[in-house]
Amino acid sequence: MTLLEVEDLSVTFTRRGRRDVHAVDGVSFTVDAGQTLGLVGESGSGKSVTSLAIMGLLPKRGVKVGGSVRFDGRSLLRLKQDELRDLRGREMAMVFQDPLSSLNPVVPIGTQVTEVLVRHRDLSGGDARREAARLLDLVGIPDPQRRLKEYPHQLSGGMRQRALVAMAV
Repeated sequence: MTLLEVEDLSVTFTRRGRRDVHAVDGVSFTVDAGQTLGLVGESGSGKSVTSLAIMGLLPKRGVKVGGSVRFDGRSLLRLKQDELRDLRGREMAMVFQDPLSSLNPVVPIGTQVTEVLVRHRDLSGGDARREAARLLDLVGIPDPQRRLKEYPHQLSGGMRQRALVAMAV
């Protein structure tokens, strides 16, 4: 069963008085349920922009996105922002390359993980904290109860990356 279908995806950045920048041009691929796909290419080849376009995370102004992106039969490029927000974190997620810039530096890891659980899994209070600790343990973060209270700068780069994976799970 096809879970994600990307056909002829293109992303162009536009600015008045400047030439358009074609960051993604005609990318197509499918991902079946349970399948893993890696996007590989040199720096600046459009891997991140492709992912951001699929997730609906590019700015609306100055960006033209074309082609078709279907997730579980739904056209992602046609969904409203609130509909996309409901999907992100519940049914699809993106783990960004730089975990330190993806995490809020003044908010403990536990709060950031539990926010996702409260928003998308209707958990609250102690249930959300227990599930957050379970997820940190699942991705291999030692002493998850202690780590929930720590801030991103107190974790190694690998642990920050795993905390993002826990949020995505």
